[in-house]
Amino acid sequence: MIEEKKAFYRCSKCGKKLIERKTNGVWRFLFGKNPDRSNIVPVCMEIYGSVKMKCIRRSCREKYPDHWNEFNFLPNREDFKDK
Repeated sequence: MIEEKKAFYRCSKCGKKLIERKTNGVWRFLFGKNPDRSNIVPVCMEIYGSVKMKCIRRSCREKYPDHWNEFNFLPNREDFKDK
């Protein structure tokens, strides 16, 4: 069985890991810890499409309150210009 390498996208200001991009292009967001220490994560989302989110690090949000990280599902048209 081939092990899948995890690709994380980070905050452009502080570098914190924010969201994982699976090999099929779907975004995967996990957040929080369960107080009873089980393996269940309180917030688990899979997103098909583009994502716009603020950093989850409190100090980064305080320092850059108007900053949004944008992660596109589809590549930019500029990436595929005729050469």
